[in-house]
Amino acid sequence: MTLPAALAAFLGAGLVPSPSRVDMARALATARLCVASYLNRQEPLASWLACEIRARGLRENAAVLAVLEIPAERDRAARDYLRRHPTHSAELYELLAAKPLRSTV
Repeated sequence: MTLPAALAAFLGAGLVPSPSRVDMARALATARLCVASYLNRQEPLASWLACEIRARGLRENAAVLAVLEIPAERDRAARDYLRRHPTHSAELYELLAAKPLRSTV
């Protein structure tokens, strides 16, 4: 699976109908900005991520994806996501296989 397809599959996991690519891009960009802001201020991501997870859906998936891009957080974020959404394991594993770790956010 290509990276764009893996990103779209993960962001749309569990959502019917699947969100538009524009909505996916917007949600992921917002989540990445939030993560970068927290990292810049050296604040823990846990409370922000907990709020985003409560929102469920696209916002949750985008937040998790943004955190998965942080090498130190990737394993924990993946494990927690699978615990909450075991039926989305295929999308998560495809994403992890297709997306290399980013060194910066």
